[in-house]
Amino acid sequence: MIAAAARAEAIDARSAIHSPDCPLFVESRDPPLSSATLEAMLARPPVMLKYEGAPDDIASSFHELPADLVADARALACRFADIMRVTTVRVRIERVDTNACKKVHADYADVRLITTYAGPGTDVAPHASDADRDECCLDRVPTGWIGLFKGRTYGADHRPCFHRSPPAGDLGEKRLVLVIDTPGSPQLNMPQ
Repeated sequence: MIAAAARAEAIDARSAIHSPDCPLFVESRDPPLSSATLEAMLARPPVMLKYEGAPDDIASSFHELPADLVADARALACRFADIMRVTTVRVRIERVDTNACKKVHADYADVRLITTYAGPGTDVAPHASDADRDECCLDRVPTGWIGLFKGRTYGADHRPCFHRSPPAGDLGEKRLVLVIDTPGSPQLNMPQ
């Protein structure tokens, strides 16, 4: 389970993600949302909710969502902004039940934070390359865990983390996913 990734008890500003040898950084944690929140969010039709701005202001855009989901998204956005040394972030909360984004790829982003609240977590191949990404062995970030995925635009001496969204449609699963980027990252409307 995520043997090739850098791991820590907590992601902080000294995160290994800034090291050239670290395409993926994961933090283990227990799923942070209540069962009532998960049931309510999974009962919704597929949706993508977006926010761009200061991490502390997320609640104003997501006020219709359950409080524990908003609190976790805000806390992770604040930590991500600190790690990336930015004052604004781009946040997506998605309820997914399709096979979107099922090809192994590396994002055109500097670093992307992904956590899966419900359903199967993101499949990863942190040491794959463009040449072998289709034949690589995939691992899965466990539900609830936080992953920092280095993208193609981080820097020339940094390898990106190849990954894919698990085939939720084929599996008959629903996923609830939080994605956080820096505003300078190209915006791609694809679930993780």
